[in-house]
Amino acid sequence: MRNPKTQIKSKDRSRRGVVTVEVAVCLPILFLLLFGCLEMATANMLKHATESAAYEGARVGIIPGVQQASVEAAVDKVLDSIGATGAVVEVLPNVITQDTKEIEVRVSVPYQENAWIVPFIIRNNPTFVSSCKLRREVL
Repeated sequence: MRNPKTQIKSKDRSRRGVVTVEVAVCLPILFLLLFGCLEMATANMLKHATESAAYEGARVGIIPGVQQASVEAAVDKVLDSIGATGAVVEVLPNVITQDTKEIEVRVSVPYQENAWIVPFIIRNNPTFVSSCKLRREVL
């Protein structure tokens, strides 16, 4: 009668190469999916932060007596919270006076400068752009 333990050992030896090949085939696909998910999460975070920054900047801008620097500081505060760099903030009108009826804040954040893993794969250099227009408060 054969010992069942010796049969298992011989089967394990023949399977070692199969396991190595399976890992060699599956691991790159797994890493590709993982890094793809991370990049999509980064892009989603940048998109929503850009929208939030434009809204927060416009909210600060509708307050009577506020200056353009305060609007830009509010936008920078939101973008700094996620570590976004290279953002361009545009406040319309350029000079906020008491007669200004509405204010618009446009924020654009380049994806290429803020990608975490592989920014060189995307060739057309997308930029997330968001704007928010609000009426000013009247005293």
